[in-house]
Amino acid sequence: ASGVKEGNLLLDSKAGWQAGGDRGDAIVPGDVEGSLVVKAIRYHDEDFQMPPVKPLDPDVVARFEEWIKMGAPDPRVSGTPLAKEFINPSDPVAGREHWAFLPLTKPNIPQLNVPHLDKHGTLHPTDQFVRAALDNVGLKPAPVADKQTLLRRLYFVLTGLPPTPEQAQAFLNDPHPQAYEHLVDDLLASRHFGERWGRHWLDLARYSDSNGMSENFLFREAWRYRNWVIDAVNKDLPFNRFLTEQIAGDLLPYDSIEQRDQQRIAAGFLSLGPKNLLNGTSPQQVFDVADEQIDTIGKAILGQTLGCARCHDHKFDPIPTADYYALVGIMTSTRVLQDRFMLNTQRHMETLEGLGYCGEMQNEIYEQYWKDFKKIRDDVKDGKDVLTFLEDNDDEGVDDVIRKNAFAVCDEIGDLTLPLSERIAAQKARNRWLEKRAKPVPIPPRAMIPNDDPQPANVAIRLAGQVDVEGEIVPRGFLSVLGDGSIQIPEKTSGRLELAQWLTDPDRGAGHLAARVYANRIWQYTMGRGIVRTVDNFGRTGEAPSHPELLDFLACELIESGWSTKSLVRQIVLSQAFAISSDLDEEALVVDPDNRWLWRAHRRRLDPESLRDAMLAAAGTLDLQPVDSTVDYLGDQATGVGANKNRRREDFVCRSLYLPVIRNDLPEILNVFDFADPSVTTGLRANTMVPMQGLFLLNDQSVMDAAGLTASRLLSEFKSSSDDELLTVIYDQLFLTAPTPEERSAILSYLNARQLENTPRDKDEQTPPDTRYDAWKMVCHALFASSRFQILN
Repeated sequence: ASGVKEGNLLLDSKAGWQAGGDRGDAIVPGDVEGSLVVKAIRYHDEDFQMPPVKPLDPDVVARFEEWIKMGAPDPRVSGTPLAKEFINPSDPVAGREHWAFLPLTKPNIPQLNVPHLDKHGTLHPTDQFVRAALDNVGLKPAPVADKQTLLRRLYFVLTGLPPTPEQAQAFLNDPHPQAYEHLVDDLLASRHFGERWGRHWLDLARYSDSNGMSENFLFREAWRYRNWVIDAVNKDLPFNRFLTEQIAGDLLPYDSIEQRDQQRIAAGFLSLGPKNLLNGTSPQQVFDVADEQIDTIGKAILGQTLGCARCHDHKFDPIPTADYYALVGIMTSTRVLQDRFMLNTQRHMETLEGLGYCGEMQNEIYEQYWKDFKKIRDDVKDGKDVLTFLEDNDDEGVDDVIRKNAFAVCDEIGDLTLPLSERIAAQKARNRWLEKRAKPVPIPPRAMIPNDDPQPANVAIRLAGQVDVEGEIVPRGFLSVLGDGSIQIPEKTSGRLELAQWLTDPDRGAGHLAARVYANRIWQYTMGRGIVRTVDNFGRTGEAPSHPELLDFLACELIESGWSTKSLVRQIVLSQAFAISSDLDEEALVVDPDNRWLWRAHRRRLDPESLRDAMLAAAGTLDLQPVDSTVDYLGDQATGVGANKNRRREDFVCRSLYLPVIRNDLPEILNVFDFADPSVTTGLRANTMVPMQGLFLLNDQSVMDAAGLTASRLLSEFKSSSDDELLTVIYDQLFLTAPTPEERSAILSYLNARQLENTPRDKDEQTPPDTRYDAWKMVCHALFASSRFQILN
């Protein structure tokens, strides 16, 4: 990084490379062979290679050589200092001036002279900030959306589900002036709120039911963490506690075994990442796992790209390498992997701990069984062999088995005074016992739970990120750009509990930044776009907030509410900014084409989970009950291998939230419609519009099945209705509105033509019984594929 010396050498200014470093002259103008930089980038000396991971492309090396031949000219104006913040961008003291790191103070609410929208005669505070920004650019907000549009928007935003016809009618016919507010409260209290908003966090937690990478082993118990997240959101667990349990739940005190287990399950957050299991217990794996955890915590909680400081001081943000390795020491003092016997060999796998009062004992019995698995199976085989030899009067064969495995042979075998029949009966009894013993032990209730290393330790900086090239040892700690440094880590602990406290302390730690990041995420999930659009990057390379005072106001509201997610969500969805329509205003479009100032609602496409759930709901097959594991039938290798490939099931009718998330093998609808990459933190999913999506909706069997079931349900429930009446019904159920005259005319014409095609010309022929069903199935299919179904206005 600029201004930071490695080997006493600076290469970002002419004065720096002219001075040289510990090894001598880095660059000698006009002398290619005498310039040490050239020697390093040519990769001829094994002990002197830069960059250390892999060589530069030959054409890049050639350009360096040509530049030195030219005399190494510096195109910058001599004597002109670089901008202050880029002299040393990794300086944590100077970096505190960046907007995201500034102390959090609650801004005054702008006072505006505008028509009131609530019973108190004032605008909602959120709207006053939005309206002030609109006034500054001469824009006005769009009118409030109609009740049908707002109802559909609210249901999908808060629950990820469409309203049922009964729910829609109850709201649309409710004359109470606070009917909308009551509906908001009902949806926030619904179990489906936790399912919808829990999925948002699972994107950030890189949730998956398998490890991915190398052999892609199954995370058989990951579902417990997924369901913990859903329950925590539904309980409105304060966000600071929500984070604390995920970072250090296994270290927290508890009043009951159930509380202990739930806190330990929460800490599975640290274990969920992909790992290169083929590295075993190597130092490379240890540091790779720590890096993945730090990268996840940095992006998900702090909106910072901490992983950039693994090899060198951060190039843009105030994160020196020493701060990065202070965090590494915490993570390398934490165990998320253990030796377990799997697929007939010892492997380094995710740590699994037993749950309940006898959980640890049951877990030990289970693991011991698999360690002894091959021996147990051999005992069964040898027991059968000795019985065969005995029945065949093959004394030599009997003796061979006894010498090889006396445990498999009953005591009576060697007693030649006994009748042969008794010896045979005794061995049969022994074989029955051996076979009973060979039955697999039931998998005990257990979870992916980290634990502290019994010998926590600080780590040395790894020069250029190379695990075998050590520099200075740094004490375990936190980012020096945040907090006052008063939170200390006890010598005998990993530091995870102190890390969790630091992350959520707005006065002595990073709590002010965590609150900004989370408030921005809540705004994004409700409004469709963040105040800071780069939701995972609040650093210098990210975007600045469009409404900085509003962001700080929301962050303060979050903290003042006791870190309540539901309270802040409620505040936003009750605002005018949430309720306005997405109608286009040509004049506003010219001034603000990106809708940065929120003059209208953002239109957004349903995510794949909501799209699938909505189709199953229309078909009447969606099962809304919560689900535990949907991968328990899979083998240890989640995607299987060779001829015995065991694929995840595709016939689930549960909510899409519960579908198997197998790294490298996602359900197709999730892949096609921009599901989060389960290997990395994803605060903002991709939003593509590609032909593959249209082809999927037109050709996928699950979509066609849902369309057929929707048509069957429609024709069954409204047997005596005309096509015109059915069209009104299906539009009301899918879109909460009536078809336009043009749509009605086109669809009725199609239905008539399709049914005429199948009408027999000969009076003696019978009309096929499925003619009307086939026509309506195609209509339902077309409606599923329509933008009106896929887009939330």
